[in-house]
Amino acid sequence: MLKNKTKKIIKRAFRKTGLEVRRVAEAKFFDLSEDKGHPLEAVYAARGKPCLVKVSLSRLVTFGYGAFSLETGGGHPFLKTLEEYKKNPVMSERESSLCRFYELFRPASASELMGLSQPSFSRLNELSALEAPPLWAWESPEEYGSYIKSIHQKEDIEQGARFGAFVGGSQFGPVETRKLAVEYCRLTRLYDSIRAYGFRADRCEPMTGVAMVNGSEWLITVSTGQHRIACMAALGYDSAIIKLQPTKAPAGLMLRSCHRHFPTVLNGFHTEEEALEIFDRLISKKPPRAAHKWLAYCAHGDAVEPVVERNQLSAFPC
Repeated sequence: MLKNKTKKIIKRAFRKTGLEVRRVAEAKFFDLSEDKGHPLEAVYAARGKPCLVKVSLSRLVTFGYGAFSLETGGGHPFLKTLEEYKKNPVMSERESSLCRFYELFRPASASELMGLSQPSFSRLNELSALEAPPLWAWESPEEYGSYIKSIHQKEDIEQGARFGAFVGGSQFGPVETRKLAVEYCRLTRLYDSIRAYGFRADRCEPMTGVAMVNGSEWLITVSTGQHRIACMAALGYDSAIIKLQPTKAPAGLMLRSCHRHFPTVLNGFHTEEEALEIFDRLISKKPPRAAHKWLAYCAHGDAVEPVVERNQLSAFPC
């Protein structure tokens, strides 16, 4: 009993810093940084066991269909916000680029988030961006949207915010001001923790992702660990350890040559041509057209005033 209570206390303590502590099944580790290997080699060598790969941050793309990279000019909102925070640690969430991101990147539909101007499955024009299933998802758009909402609500609760309702996601706007405050606090608190104590991959659940492969060309799209990976980039880390997700794609791999077998194609949400268009955009680290205002702000700045309501920000002091 005492042992279990101790575990819970430790987990709660780490959760306050933005980290999760969980036991990880035995996994095979492969170093793919500095172009030392290929995800296909790692998966085959793992012989069916979970596969952990060390990869350069330049091999990562984040925020799903957003496809923001961690490189200079990649438009990563968390990274841009942390770069500002390093210079001005008393900056409020309202002054941050994260606030501007949620204002400027607001895909109006699933098709806009996917980057499809005239989708063959016309309902993608009517469905919300939250209902945009990734290429490897078997769920219907509605099922996927419900799942994503539940994930965000669970994460809010883990950060100590019990809203009782969905107040927005983390990867695009619009969001309620309460969500902006939670995301900003979570991000900066985690950054401060890693800066002070270093990043210990063995003390938290591994970051996860799916490898997108086109011959010798490949990258990993990050699923879980979006905040951690941004903090690591801001602190000068050049690589990270990612667990490939066989539950999302076979062996955690999406092969361009197998596009006709992608779940969204088989379910009729994408044609083969659309799946290739999306795949090529993601592997090229190109955000969708809906992100053009945000990317313009990153490149040049602007004088647009955020229009998100701010009446409840004081409820979540950072």
